[in-house]
Amino acid sequence: MTDLQKLRPCSRLELYSTARHDLGLFTNIACAASYTNNSSEIPLKDLIYRALHVVIERLPMLSAVVLNEDKKDSEVYFARLQSIDLRTCVDFTERKPGIEDGAIYREYETVLEKQHDINFKGAVGTRPFWRLVVLHAPQDNSTFTAFWHFHHALGDGSCGPIFHHAILSELQTASSHPAPSVPVDPIVSSPSTPLLPPFEELHSHPISWPFFIRAILGSIFPSYLAPRVAKLWTGPPVSAPKPLPATKVQLLTLPASATTKLLQLSRANETTMQATLECCIATALLATLPAETCDKVIASGPISVRSLLTHKGKPIGDDEFVLALAEYTYMHTRASHSPTEIPWDEARAVRSVIQSELAKKGANNNVSLLRYVSDMHKYFTEKIGGERECSFELSNLGVLKAGAGGEDGWTLDQCIFSQTPNVTGPPFVCSAITGGDGCCVLAFSWLDGVMGEEMMRAVVKGVERQIEGLVQSG
Repeated sequence: MTDLQKLRPCSRLELYSTARHDLGLFTNIACAASYTNNSSEIPLKDLIYRALHVVIERLPMLSAVVLNEDKKDSEVYFARLQSIDLRTCVDFTERKPGIEDGAIYREYETVLEKQHDINFKGAVGTRPFWRLVVLHAPQDNSTFTAFWHFHHALGDGSCGPIFHHAILSELQTASSHPAPSVPVDPIVSSPSTPLLPPFEELHSHPISWPFFIRAILGSIFPSYLAPRVAKLWTGPPVSAPKPLPATKVQLLTLPASATTKLLQLSRANETTMQATLECCIATALLATLPAETCDKVIASGPISVRSLLTHKGKPIGDDEFVLALAEYTYMHTRASHSPTEIPWDEARAVRSVIQSELAKKGANNNVSLLRYVSDMHKYFTEKIGGERECSFELSNLGVLKAGAGGEDGWTLDQCIFSQTPNVTGPPFVCSAITGGDGCCVLAFSWLDGVMGEEMMRAVVKGVERQIEGLVQSG
């Protein structure tokens, strides 16, 4: 591995991801998309290999790997693979014949669960820090679903849609040319394009003295400055058994009509889809908890700050890989409303909290405090045995548009965004995205045993009932 080109050291936020990955506390992010082109005649493997040749050249982070994850923070860095053998990172899997529509989602859940439990520690320096699973019907080149899993240090969740849009673009180009007379070479040479600087170099990360002092004192005297709220539920204490329990995934798909209606209702009530979904999840979760001991839950959500970044005097493009996030939290309290209704005042309050965080333009961001963490591995191991800070996370990528395929071109249809549960984080995560078919898909993920199967299914069912009630009554 010493012959690999060294690109740059990992930043503090990237080290946050590499340390978690090395310790087995977080494995990967996934973004899946279904592609359709009824006139395609090119063999699927050749088509996708041809597209990946161009996409890997265009997106330099795809050929970057992290070396020395298990070493001191100062020794962890990105290196570039000399080439990528697509046979080591692209898997073509045939769908089960005659599968019914209702069973498709269980098939998707199975792929996600399996891939979420596979890290990138094997053959480091010879394989990329991403994998692509192509689920397709036998002898059918017209449609497939591609599951792209990647190491969080390569970028944040927004990189999933960037990858799929790049693939879509190259599928259009590849399909406009005759089928190759010989199979496409599975070996792809890596580009020489430099990586973007890290988030910390693309933004000034200003911190005010009050914010800094509160953070420092809060870490020294947590029970005094930030005492735990009474009747707050955040699941069981953090534990890290060996081996770690399996990842569980359940998908909830909202029809396009329900997705549109929910967005309209959110806007009519002066709030956002993110806030509405968060309130639905909080209400459903509280409904499964005993009222006498649990009447509060805390939601957290990542916020993209990509729009604040500039490089060489120009804004970072929407097609660039970057790991640039802020975070907000909101405490939900059990209310007297029906489990099928939503407290719109609370949804507006969530929106206000998000807007306040955005208005800071990256200032007083918790990510900025990572510069004061001297040992990222220790930072995580010290959390084991302690209480969790939040009850659940909602991460919403918004809409991944279908793209212009024309009558004979490829289109992006249904999309799924999912991620490994963070062992030291909330008991479960909900990841949302709306695909080109107009359907919003919610992917609930949790570690087996951290959330009970029956309880988690009840939460998902409760969210579904709330959304159905909102759509029908709205």
